[in-house]
Amino acid sequence: WRSGGMLRSAVTFGKADPAQMLSLSTCARLLNQSDAEEVSRWADEQVFELDESQVTVHVMARETRLVEIVNDCEATWARAVPKVYYHVDRFVARDSYQTITRGRWGISANLASHELLDSLPTALHRIAALNLPERPNSQGEHWTISHDKGMNWNTWLRFKMKAIFEYSVRANWKELQESEWFVYVDDDTYVLMEPLMQLLRRYDPREAHYFGRPLAEDGWPLFVGGGAGIVLSRAAALQIVALRDSAECDPLALKWGERTHQGGDAWLGDCADAAGVHTDMEYGFYPQPPVANLFGLFKDAVAFHGVEDHRSFYEALKANASGKAIDTRCVPIFLDHKYNCLPHFIIGGVPKAGTTSLFKYLMQHPDMVEPFDKELTFWGNFFSPKRRPSREEVMGEYLQKFPKITPSDFKVTGEATPGYLYCMTCPLYILKYIPKVKFIFTLRNPVARAYSEYENKVADQTVMRYLHKRIDNKMEKELTPEAPPFDQLAADVVKTMENCISPNSTYSMMDEYTPEQEKADCYVNPFVGEGRYARYLRLWLSIVPKRQMMLLNFDEWKADALATMEAVSRYLQLPPFSAPKGKRDRVLRTGNASAASTPFPYDVEEAHNTHIAGSRSVHLNVSGKVKREIIMEDQIEDKMSPKTHCILHEFYRPYLRELNVLLAEYDYPPMNWRTGESRSFKCSSEYVYWRTLRKGGKHAEKHAS
Repeated sequence: WRSGGMLRSAVTFGKADPAQMLSLSTCARLLNQSDAEEVSRWADEQVFELDESQVTVHVMARETRLVEIVNDCEATWARAVPKVYYHVDRFVARDSYQTITRGRWGISANLASHELLDSLPTALHRIAALNLPERPNSQGEHWTISHDKGMNWNTWLRFKMKAIFEYSVRANWKELQESEWFVYVDDDTYVLMEPLMQLLRRYDPREAHYFGRPLAEDGWPLFVGGGAGIVLSRAAALQIVALRDSAECDPLALKWGERTHQGGDAWLGDCADAAGVHTDMEYGFYPQPPVANLFGLFKDAVAFHGVEDHRSFYEALKANASGKAIDTRCVPIFLDHKYNCLPHFIIGGVPKAGTTSLFKYLMQHPDMVEPFDKELTFWGNFFSPKRRPSREEVMGEYLQKFPKITPSDFKVTGEATPGYLYCMTCPLYILKYIPKVKFIFTLRNPVARAYSEYENKVADQTVMRYLHKRIDNKMEKELTPEAPPFDQLAADVVKTMENCISPNSTYSMMDEYTPEQEKADCYVNPFVGEGRYARYLRLWLSIVPKRQMMLLNFDEWKADALATMEAVSRYLQLPPFSAPKGKRDRVLRTGNASAASTPFPYDVEEAHNTHIAGSRSVHLNVSGKVKREIIMEDQIEDKMSPKTHCILHEFYRPYLRELNVLLAEYDYPPMNWRTGESRSFKCSSEYVYWRTLRKGGKHAEKHAS
């Protein structure tokens, strides 16, 4: 509204703060840029004089943690607040603090430290002793109170809120009588004094104001939720306190049995409504703290609820204010009342492609911390390819398997589960809960990989239960040394190639399949079926951003593990490090010229979780390691008959062509495996068994030359 060419008043509609409203109005062309700037200047000028000492913050403290709560608040947000009152039952107050005065409005001596008084000479931080109906027993956080009127926890909260409110307004202490604004918060609320003052200066305390984050319940008055903070002007407080003994403000009224919201904040809302004080919506009262590296998005914040660890939150805010950024690798999640960083990486790919060695090499880096186990198999695998974990499972099970890492002291952790490649729901669900996790998938020559896994299952006595598994029935639990020869498994693959319509029709235990595929004998055993990489990798590459997926060729990184570990370290944004002298000497003794100067001197002279080792295990507490030179000499291909080798070579040819086309589509280098070669023979380049691919019939003996 303009008068005399000047802007006199402005009204906005909609639930948006003033600055946001101006931006939206300009964007929608409701205001031109010039008018928007004028309204902005006008809004900045509409302030009322207010001193910090005229604002009192009242904390509803838990009796079971009084001293701890006071110490935490005094060490953090309360350092910027001149007047703070911690309200507790009078008996608990006197047990914990010896200076509590007697009488109705019991109060402690000033708790403000000398350091605080130097910076805030008017600081008054006190314990306020409340006259509550009775002292609750101290069994747990929430009390069930034995009372002749059947008082329960919510009834207790209403009585406590009533006592806090009356104390703040009626207590005959001069420091409280001078207050123009009353702010009520829980003891897990973190108050930001400077933005709070900016907010309050926009309101006239001589008018009745009652605001915060409103909550609604059908059929009952709107009220301000107590978690993130309730604000009352003196005028509003005096109107409400005048009705303190009325039926509307009775904490024991029968109406509370009909309400969903029955706590102290709802009690104050009902009293305010009865007194003609209505609820206002204000911004900046947040029900939980922000992600630690996104404080910049909460510039209007006045208070954050749900901050159990005030000291960690204080350090995070201080780091943000100083420009010292939280480590960008940390993606914080609010867990167990504090922020912890999510796992940073997941090693996947295929079994028997070096995932355990890769993981254990990484654990040598000083910035790494181990999970409670290496192979968690949480998100899904061969046997549960469509697992859909809930948020409760992720929070209560998965994240509990990792060490707690705070944003202010970031360390890298992760897991390694090769079976994730074959899980159809894994990429979506992992990114849903860990959006910035980095994947490292390692792939291997499928011919060598199939036989390597077979040998491992023979050593574990699990070949039969592995072969009998389907996605729609349970796996046998018994171990048995029984195992068909690998040549027999290869002969079954020959039948599949001769009977199945095309390579696209094959299926294995981790795949869904149709009756037509089953009738056409398109099944391949899992040792061989797992090598059809493109079928499973396509889904991952279509969902996971390229910056979050690293693909490794096992055959290449086995030949130069140090170079691979340097590339992996840079991908994970790990800083260079210096190995302890003993490990450095071992690296130098390898004779590798590049090893002496590498900024990532990992000890890679031992391979892990191989069937050659006597104690093979995927678990962190079992080493299962053997010298790499033994691995290099142990050529898997030499253990297969030429006929079996060439059968698998032919089976995989169409799948490897498909894989390299897929890799080129997503700008990854090809996997150039020589699947048809050994040190003693070379397979034919012609198709012999794939009936839809061969030119003419050939004998199996001619397939190897």
